[in-house]
Amino acid sequence: MISDITWVTNGVQAGKGVAVSMRDSGIPRRTYLDRVVAIAKKSKVPFQIEVEFSGGSDGNQLQKAPYPFDWCFVGAPESNVHTPDEKVHKKDIAAMTAMYKVLMKEL
Repeated sequence: MISDITWVTNGVQAGKGVAVSMRDSGIPRRTYLDRVVAIAKKSKVPFQIEVEFSGGSDGNQLQKAPYPFDWCFVGAPESNVHTPDEKVHKKDIAAMTAMYKVLMKEL
């Protein structure tokens, strides 16, 4: 699991739950991603699906490794990224923590 923040966008909003990313500049293996999303749905923890075409996470480095890694980005949406005014909604941090507890148990 890649634990980080992502951007608040039109599709990923503050206060609506943790973001599970389908893709950014890297693309996780679909079967693993489907497993993560199925666990997320079953958990009842608030989450949002994110689809980006830019930006990146440590998953990009895992894709370049000589070893096979399954990975998925799961993180809280943040506004004003990379500025002194960064903001993350408390509900999204709570959802992120709860989701990681479920995923670590189920995966």
